[in-house]
Amino acid sequence: MENRVQTDTVSRSSAAPGDGERSEKYDRKLSEILATAARVFAEKGYDPSSIRMVAEAAGVSVAGLYYYVRSKEELLFLIQYHVFDGLVERFKADSAEVKDPALRLELFVRNHLERFLADMASLTVCSRELGRLRGEFLERVESRQREYFAQALQVFQELEGEHGGAMVAPRTAALAMFGTINWIYTWYQSGSGRSAAELARDFVQLYLHGVIPGGNAPSGPELDSQQ
Repeated sequence: MENRVQTDTVSRSSAAPGDGERSEKYDRKLSEILATAARVFAEKGYDPSSIRMVAEAAGVSVAGLYYYVRSKEELLFLIQYHVFDGLVERFKADSAEVKDPALRLELFVRNHLERFLADMASLTVCSRELGRLRGEFLERVESRQREYFAQALQVFQELEGEHGGAMVAPRTAALAMFGTINWIYTWYQSGSGRSAAELARDFVQLYLHGVIPGGNAPSGPELDSQQ
C-alpha cells in the first residue's frame, strides 16, 4: 500500500472530518488508537501484531480502524512521528526563555522522561521498531529525530562554550545521554517513587559531574596496563 502523508503533523484518512467539534473528536479517537497500537506493538512485537489485534484492543471494528489509518505501517509511522514531533515542539516552547545551559539540559531530559514514563509503550516502539519504516514514512520520522538530536547537541555545545571547553565532545555526550534515557523502558518501575523531575536531576548530575563529586577520569599506568 502506498505511503501517504497528508499534513504537517500527523497524517489523516481521506475520510477524516474537516474541522470543528467533529475534527476534535476524530483527533481524540486517533490518539486513543495510536496509544493502543503502541501497547500492542510493544507487548507482542511489530511483526506478529495485526490490524485486527489493534482494532480489538481499541474496541473498534477493522473497518472502523481503516477510517483512521490505511495500514499497519502507517500506524507505526504515526506513533513515532507523533512522539518526536511533540518532543521537538515542546522543548522549543518550554526552553524559549531559559538561558542557562545546565537548566536547559535538565528541562530537555525532564520533558523526555515525562513523555515516556507516562507512555512507556511508545518509547519501546520508538526504540525497537524504527527500522520497520520505509520511504516517506521513514524520511519524515528521521527528519524529526534529527531535529530532536540537534536540540540536544546544541545544549551540550552551549555547556562547552560556557565553560571554555569540555572533557567530552558534545556529540558524544548527546549520544550517551540518549543511550541512558532511552534505555529506561528496560528498568523503570511505575510507582518506584522517582519522578521524571527527580530522575532528570540525577541524570544531569551524572552528565555534568559524574558519580563522585570532584572526580576525574581515570588515567595513568594502572589504566594503561589494562588496555
